[in-house]
Amino acid sequence: MGHPPYSSFHVSYRRKDVGEFTLHVPGVHNVLNATAAIAVGVGLDISVDAIRSALDQFRGVDRRFQLRGRAVGISVIDDYGHHPTEIKATLAAAKQCGFRKIHVIFQPHRYTRTRDLMEEFTTAFADTDSLFLLDIYAASEKPIEGVTAQVLVNRISEKSGQPVQYVASFADAVSAVSNVAQEGDMILTLGAGSVSQLGPMILEKLKEREPAPV
Repeated sequence: MGHPPYSSFHVSYRRKDVGEFTLHVPGVHNVLNATAAIAVGVGLDISVDAIRSALDQFRGVDRRFQLRGRAVGISVIDDYGHHPTEIKATLAAAKQCGFRKIHVIFQPHRYTRTRDLMEEFTTAFADTDSLFLLDIYAASEKPIEGVTAQVLVNRISEKSGQPVQYVASFADAVSAVSNVAQEGDMILTLGAGSVSQLGPMILEKLKEREPAPV
């Protein structure tokens, strides 16, 4: 079963031991960012205790591994990641959290990005247990022939062989992911478009599985 996102790491600055720090968001990329902030703070003569306290209180930014809620033992998390490199980092962080399985609903962002990064997307989701792809979020772009979510689904399936499914609507996505998620799992909504709206819808669907009060 998953546990709250948490990172603990030790820092040395210019060969001096600065000590242990705690960060309440997962992922090596976040630890590296925090380490850079510590170096800047120490360089500006800010007390280590003040830096440590600030990092301990930090709970992340909006739409970056943001917990939307939990229902029937399933965590629903939202993240803005939409570039293959971001997606890999987010999923690597999710894997560190100890969830039983990771289920992802991804909404590709822009036709041009999907076209240009099609090959990179095919290997970006290796850390998922199930993957559901929504239609491409146009962001004012016109459709490009041959660039669709279904094409991306086919390419991912051919390249990785992992479970991946096209979902034509938000309702289909909510139903599909709710059917496969079990206690101890994580559902991650991923992308820079309107996919962030799915969190509350998923939680409502999961709550239907809660036993009626006696």
